[in-house]
Amino acid sequence: MWQVLRRNPRALYWSLGLHLLFAVLLFVSVRFIDDPSEGGQKPKVVQATIVGERALEELTSRLQADQPRKAADRKPQERAPTPPAPIAPPVVDTAAAQREAELAAQRQAELDAQRLAKQEADRQAAAAAERATAAQREAEAQARRQAEVQARQRAEAEARRAADLAAQERAAEEARRQAAKAERQAQAQARREAEALAKRQAAEEREAQAAAAKAAAAQREAEEAARRMTSERERIRKEQERLAEVERQRQADARQRQLQAEAERMAAEEERRLAEEESLQRIDEEARLLEQEQRQRLAMAEARRTRESDPDSQSSTDQFAKEVDHFIPVIRDKVRQFWVRPPALMGELVTVVSLRLMPGGDLIPNSVSVVQSSGNTAFDQSVIAAVYNASPIPVPSGPPFERFREFNLKFSP
Repeated sequence: MWQVLRRNPRALYWSLGLHLLFAVLLFVSVRFIDDPSEGGQKPKVVQATIVGERALEELTSRLQADQPRKAADRKPQERAPTPPAPIAPPVVDTAAAQREAELAAQRQAELDAQRLAKQEADRQAAAAAERATAAQREAEAQARRQAEVQARQRAEAEARRAADLAAQERAAEEARRQAAKAERQAQAQARREAEALAKRQAAEEREAQAAAAKAAAAQREAEEAARRMTSERERIRKEQERLAEVERQRQADARQRQLQAEAERMAAEEERRLAEEESLQRIDEEARLLEQEQRQRLAMAEARRTRESDPDSQSSTDQFAKEVDHFIPVIRDKVRQFWVRPPALMGELVTVVSLRLMPGGDLIPNSVSVVQSSGNTAFDQSVIAAVYNASPIPVPSGPPFERFREFNLKFSP
């Protein structure tokens, strides 16, 4: 029900209003009692009291409980035997009786007013309850109608959404179908264009091949004509050259004979000059060697005389010998640095080469020669090459150099 009221707030407001009206009618009552004044001419003001339903019920209960008690009090008095009393003149208290009658009438009027008010309140409450029930039924009916409307709206919305989804799916399917159709058409168009392009390319290629064949044939013809022309030109040129060569040969023979005679004369003179130069060089070399040997002999003789006459000179000679002995392994190590082992060299080989040096260690050109061969020509030549590559040779300066001006070097790997 609360869900219905939340969906239809107007029903809630009507229900609250009816319940509030019903509570006001239950808790409020008004009494109008005519209190006749003395002589029935002056109206009497009756006090009206607003009581609640619970207070009204309690008051009614007390009155109902008091009536049997009062009636019981009156009955014993009525049934009790009246004791004989002296006859006296009756005294009538009309004012008290009147007040008692008024009080009884007032109480009866109040009871009647309360009963009427209660009946009216019950009637109004029943009417209010009926109206509230009717309003509630109306609210429930309204809520049901609202719920039905909302359900119908939801159903319609769901149907619209379903229809929209179906339409979207149909549109998507149609789009996919159109896309597939367009793709198939594009593929077919592409195939047709590719086939047409291939046909055009094939035709163009055939035309190009035919044109190339024609061009090749024309080129071959041109080349053949050029070769024929070149051959003819070459034949003419060769013929001309042959004729010119015959003429030149004829002239050259005469010139050759003249030149040959001149060359023979000049060759004889050159041989004579070379022989004279070689003789002079040999004489100069022999003189130089003789002078060198003379100097060495003089130096050795001077050194021997010095050793014999001066002990200190002996120590100098020993120092000279030590210095000479020091440079021999140094020279051998440097040559070994530039030596390249010949391929397939086997065993331990030893060769002795002769060196002729200038001051500073530079080799005299073509002065290295094998004094003692190792028996392996490749090894001997490799040692000679290493000696030349090691130039300048490390040698001492001063008098000790004379020992290395020309000396033999023993070399082994």
